[in-house]
Amino acid sequence: MKLTFLYLNLIIFATVHAHLYTVPAVIHDTAGDNLHRGIPYYILPLLHGSGGGLILSGNTTDSCPMINTITQEPFEINAGIPFTFNPIVLDETLIRTSYPTSIESTVVNPCGGSNIWKVSTAKSDINEGVAGFQIVTTGGEMNTPESCFQIVEVEMMPELRSYQIQHCPFKCGLSRSDVNCYNVGVRLDAGGKRCIGLSNAIFPVVFVVSVVTPKFMK
Repeated sequence: MKLTFLYLNLIIFATVHAHLYTVPAVIHDTAGDNLHRGIPYYILPLLHGSGGGLILSGNTTDSCPMINTITQEPFEINAGIPFTFNPIVLDETLIRTSYPTSIESTVVNPCGGSNIWKVSTAKSDINEGVAGFQIVTTGGEMNTPESCFQIVEVEMMPELRSYQIQHCPFKCGLSRSDVNCYNVGVRLDAGGKRCIGLSNAIFPVVFVVSVVTPKFMK
């Protein structure tokens, strides 16, 4: 009788915890396949007529280290360049919603520096008159607050998954009172360039795989 009672308690305990612990949903590309660690994807806006994909805007000098700004192509016919996503949870191969992840360009850096995204302070004002605008550049380091991002799903169009990239510094090893995440969107710099940076607005994006994904990874 005691063994039966203990067995029932174990079943109840396991059932309750199974309901409490829900694994975050996997993010999908436009083909409906799972997003995988290390696979290159184009990052494109959901809405047509709102510009093209994301690219690197490099400095015009030959000096190193080379730090690039993440910007958006002005014309939607340009898909931009591929980026990879790497979960901070080292044993994860799938990219899941709300998981801390680093984002990295696949373009070779001639200086051998980092292509990982990080949030930096812009050196110049932007058209909206905000000094010290927080922009996204390369030169980051995995599992640091400056390079800590997450992707969450947003419901913008029926039957089409779209996502919002957010900067979440508190999720990457920094003890702080600020436990907020900040939307990553498009802001214009003084020259009209579409810089990617922290924004109050939602910038819904989709992911398009740039290589043929093996069937076993779908």
